[in-house]
This record gives sequence, structure tokens and C-alpha cells, in this order.
Amino acid sequence: MAKIIGIDLGTTTSLVSYLKNGKPEIIPNKLGKRLTDSVVGIDKYGSIIVGEEAKRILNGTKIEEIKRFMGTNKIVKLENKEYSPEEISAEILKKLKEDAEDFLGEEVDEAVITVPAMFNSIQKAATIKAGEVAGLKVERIISEPTAAAMAYGIDNMEKYQKILVYDFGGGTFDVSILELDDGILDVIATSGDNYLGGKDIDEILIKNIPVKIEDDIEKVKLKLEVEEAKKRLSTLMGTDIIVPELNIDYELKREEFEELVSPLVNKTIDFIDKALSSAKLKREDIDVVLLVGGTTRIPLVQETLKNIFGSKVKKFADPQEAVALGAGVQAGIKSSEISSEDGLIITDICNYSLGVASIGEYQGIIMPDTFSVIIPKNSNLPCTKSATYYTATDNQTSVNVKVYQGENKLAYENLFLSEFEVEEIPKNKAGAESIEITFGYNINDILTVEAKILSTGISKSIKIELNSKNKGNQEKKGSTYKNSSYYSEYKIIMEMAEDKMSKLSGKDKVKVSSILEKMKEMLVSENKEELDKLDSTLTDLLFEV
Repeated sequence: MAKIIGIDLGTTTSLVSYLKNGKPEIIPNKLGKRLTDSVVGIDKYGSIIVGEEAKRILNGTKIEEIKRFMGTNKIVKLENKEYSPEEISAEILKKLKEDAEDFLGEEVDEAVITVPAMFNSIQKAATIKAGEVAGLKVERIISEPTAAAMAYGIDNMEKYQKILVYDFGGGTFDVSILELDDGILDVIATSGDNYLGGKDIDEILIKNIPVKIEDDIEKVKLKLEVEEAKKRLSTLMGTDIIVPELNIDYELKREEFEELVSPLVNKTIDFIDKALSSAKLKREDIDVVLLVGGTTRIPLVQETLKNIFGSKVKKFADPQEAVALGAGVQAGIKSSEISSEDGLIITDICNYSLGVASIGEYQGIIMPDTFSVIIPKNSNLPCTKSATYYTATDNQTSVNVKVYQGENKLAYENLFLSEFEVEEIPKNKAGAESIEITFGYNINDILTVEAKILSTGISKSIKIELNSKNKGNQEKKGSTYKNSSYYSEYKIIMEMAEDKMSKLSGKDKVKVSSILEKMKEMLVSENKEELDKLDSTLTDLLFEV
């Protein structure tokens, strides 16, 4: 069986991990380094290169920080060839895959990849596509803060704690609040900014240096020196930024550095408070604050958090490795190297609101195409929620259901997911006929939308795979399993579990839900050996509860 790896696909650096003797381990690249620069370039022979060698290219034929453009239509160029963000990311993933295969001495064909907590469905789909282009099967992606919490939780499974993950990376900032309870990690709230990271600090420093940059080579040299100076200031009270070609010999003291970057650090605290507010918690309710990402090495960041949370602030041995290690834990759970009974169970939340376009009030005016939320942001997954709508005109016989994701009041300002037509509404006066719309959203980012005409019982539904490369495609309701005989074999216990779910709460509900989701995954992949194990586990669990 090929190995499953965990990948932290970062804005500035990427890492890969695997499970060894029940514990996650970082896989070094072919240079023996644990971090691989997320840079893709063209060497002098016209070949694509990835990593440190690409980062040192001075003539501009390289692409950096592509993660910030994932899910967009931006086209980048290497020499005369055009690439999408997914294609550039795929080159980074190919490199990580090759390094892992070289280190492990065996084939790698599947990966768990992490993404920022605030990535939307299109960005997640782009990440999955990049993995597929790189030759990796990507059935599971998890948020970076959740992965870091898993890296912490694997050694603290017996504890009950409210955990705040402060993830300040090279290109993104995320804060997530999770509850750890006897091996169950429950994501409560998330907040953050996909365009706030260490690179923004570098830009502030570059703008503060009095120099006029003439070309790409000068820009690269200054950028590299500023990055190193920033790192030195984590241990020194002052350092010199020296670039002879630009006649730069600039002394940067830590005090000046902190004054320049404090607005960004303060901005991250605002996101902490937003997440706490969403979770209905106060600062003092947090038990542990985990520092994740290279930017948390900055003393000002650590001091600011310690002033708020005191001794609750905890550091990983290497904050840049925490996310990758957590991805390795999830890879171990996925491959069953970590038992589904003994290992961590994750429950997640909906990072963005889901709803439909409807007639509603906007700025005091009744108008069409307002966004009506059905599943609010931060709802626990899996979840099912319904809302009832009414016909808007006399003798209306159909309605177009448009599904969106986002937080804006106007539907079209949000991310459009899919649409379908509901017909055969009985002719009646405006408002006399009602349509109940039900959203069902599970932990694998699959959204089921059903619209039912309440007077007749006629319904229509679609399934939207939010994290799939076919996002937005519509399917009629029905079995998605390749081998229906497999499903019939496990149907009774699964239906019994789903019926029991409405009567359960707390840990029991989470455990039953987790096993059910795993069984559905195994039905799709026709893994009978794993299905038999899960069937036995679920039977025992239902007997206990």
C-alpha cells in the first residue's frame, strides 16, 4: 500500500510529513532541509526548478507567493509560457512528492493538504486540483490552525482545554478556537486574513529604506537581505541591512522595526477578538494559545500575546513545522495507522455562510437578490438547516434556486455555487404557496440542497461538492456509490446510526457522526476491509449508547 503524506503548502515555504511509529515526522528535501521554498523558476537550461535554487534566481524568471492567487483567474508567466496558480502550485507539490518518495523509498500517491482557515470553496478546489495535477489523490484537506491543534492534541488527548491557534505565516494569518475534550477536537470559530503575513512585514521594511530600485535584480537582492535582517532581529536588538550594489548600508534597530510592524500585529489581535466573539468566549476562557508560523518568532508578536494571555502562550519546538506535523497526523488517521477509536476526532465548522438569493430588505428597500442565510458562518458540521420561502407573484409556477457562499447582504456579491429550477408549483395568489429549502452540509464539504413545495410534497435536490474540481456541478438525488451491493451490506447499521443521531448529543454524537462519514468515504473507494472494521466499531458504539 502506497504511503499517505501530509503537506503544508505554504505561501513562502512548504513542508511534508508522514507518520512514523504513531508520531508525525518531517521529511527533509533532497538538500537535507526540512523547509522547501515555495518558489518555482526556470534555470539557464530552460528547465523548471523548485525551492531554494529557484528563490536565488535574480533575473526575474521565477514565481513566488502563488498561494495568494489560488482560486483566481490570474495568469503568471515563466519566460514565454503562461501558467495558472494551480499549475505553479502543482510544481511545488511534485517536488514535495518526489522528495518524500526518495526519502521513504516507496511510492506516494495520496496526500492530506492543509489550507488557510479562511480559504473559500474555490480556493480549496484549486488546491485539490493542484494536487491532482501533481499526481496526488487529495481526498481530504484540513485548515492550517486545525492541523496545528492536531499536532498538539496527539500528545494531550486526555485533557479538556479551549485552545486558540494563532497562525501567523508567510502570507496568511488565521486564528481558530477549538475545544479539546478526551480526543475530540471541536472547531468553534475561525477568523483571519488571506493577505496578511510575513511578506507584508518585508514590504513595510523595504518601503522604509531610502533607495530607488531600478530593476528586478536589485529588488530581489534587497528583498533577500530584508528577510534575513528580519530573522536576525528575533535575537538581536539591531542589525545592518547591507546591499553594496545599491549603496545600502542601513542600520535597523529592533525598536524601529517594532514601531513599523505594530499596526499589523495589532490587526491580528482584532481577529482574535472577532473569533472569541463568534465563539461567545472571553479572553480568560482560553486555556492554551498555540503559536504557529514563522512570523510568530518575532519578539513583538510573542510579547503582545503574553500581555493578553500570560503563561497560556505555548510555542512548538519549531512553529513553522506545526501545521505539517498535524497534516501527518491526519494522514495517519486516513491510512488507519492511527486507530479511529484511539486517535483524534475532528469536528469542523462552516467558515462562510451558505444561503440563497431571495426578495428581502437591503438598506431599508425591499428588493430581489438579497442574500438569505440558511447555514450561518461558524455552524458546527455536519449540520442540516431549513428555511421557508413564499411565491412572489400571482400564479407563479416555478422558482429558480440560486445558492451562494459568503457574508455580503447582496447575493451577487458572494461566491456563486450553483442553481436549479423548481417547477410544478400550483397556481395560486402571491404568498399562498410555500417552498421549504433545506441545506445539509457535511465535514467533507459536500452540500445537499433540497427544495420542497409544501402543498404538494414535490421536491428537487442537488449535491454540490464544494471542495471538488467539479464544484457547482449538479446531481439528482441518489446513490453515489460505485457498487450498490456494498452499500446494502452496511445499510442497516448506517441507517440505524443516522436515526440514532437525532437522539444523541456531545461526544457520542460526534463519534457516531465521524464513523458514519468514514464509512461513506470507504463505500466510495470500495475499501471492504476498512468497512468491516468500521461496521464493527459502529455496532459496538451504538450498543453502548
